[in-house]
Amino acid sequence: MEPSLIYLNYVVDPKHRNHHYRELLAHLDPTKYVITDALSAGDEPRVQIIVNKTRELSADTLKAFPHLQGICLHTTDRWMLTFADDKSDIAVQTVKADRGTDVAEVAVLLMLTGLKTLTSRSRWHAFRSPTRLYRQLSAPIASETVGAHNWTGTTTLTAYRKKVGILGYGLIGHQIQQRLKAFDAELFYNHSTRFSEPIEKRLDIRFLDREELFQACDIVFVQLPLTATTTNLITAKELAVAKPHLVLVNCGRAAVINKAALSAALRAEQIAFYGADVFWREPMPLWDPFRVMRNVCITPHLSESVIDRIPHDRVVAEALAQLTRTLDAS
Repeated sequence: MEPSLIYLNYVVDPKHRNHHYRELLAHLDPTKYVITDALSAGDEPRVQIIVNKTRELSADTLKAFPHLQGICLHTTDRWMLTFADDKSDIAVQTVKADRGTDVAEVAVLLMLTGLKTLTSRSRWHAFRSPTRLYRQLSAPIASETVGAHNWTGTTTLTAYRKKVGILGYGLIGHQIQQRLKAFDAELFYNHSTRFSEPIEKRLDIRFLDREELFQACDIVFVQLPLTATTTNLITAKELAVAKPHLVLVNCGRAAVINKAALSAALRAEQIAFYGADVFWREPMPLWDPFRVMRNVCITPHLSESVIDRIPHDRVVAEALAQLTRTLDAS
């Protein structure tokens, strides 16, 4: 008897395919299940399980898989399911921990760093009056009622109710959005494939073309993988239409942004700030001009270097094994 197919409904990096397959098959009987991320003609009836990241699974999508018994998700929630899963015989298995939470934390940190360090202040604020100068030279002890509010005359920016765009809405982009809810921000996204209207309503997020995203938003997160189509995707064209106070955060891959165009935009103050956990050459060369730019903050690709971090492939493998046990027992 032919083994059943487990279909990975997402793009698998060819460089990591063998390792990814081994991780997912670690707890499965290879005589019963075979994994693939590319179906051949006539394979659909053999698919017993779909492993899904962020692609929509609708009732129409599932019609192509007549013997589908289970869906294993890469997430802890079911936001990409638009079929009536509560009325379906298809078993749905979520994972115990989401991917991208650690990257999302660093992305939000870089956003806040930009918003709170893009200061506007007078260099000679303390000398504007004798009182201000005296308070600088002889500062009183601060208390609940005594203090010198904003003694440098600084102003900062805020994310509260601002327009925020996510370029590349995947697992990490979803985690970034979850954290942005605390700021009551208006969310927009751009993705290679637009989500359906039910998903956009569920996520409370609107689609914009790439150039429109840069034109409309105060903050833009870039979460794109580096491929032949995304290399140098963001150029002077997008940066030229951006707001001068734009905070641009990149925790995907540096080379999706044209370095020369970004450097020119930052120096000319076409955009206000660039924060990234990735760089064009890693480690960052000691002589690179981005090291000394005032409106730049680069962290050393540390977002997934969390103590005791469990690789997400292993988390998905455990969920997949649980799903197969459930199906085998039924």
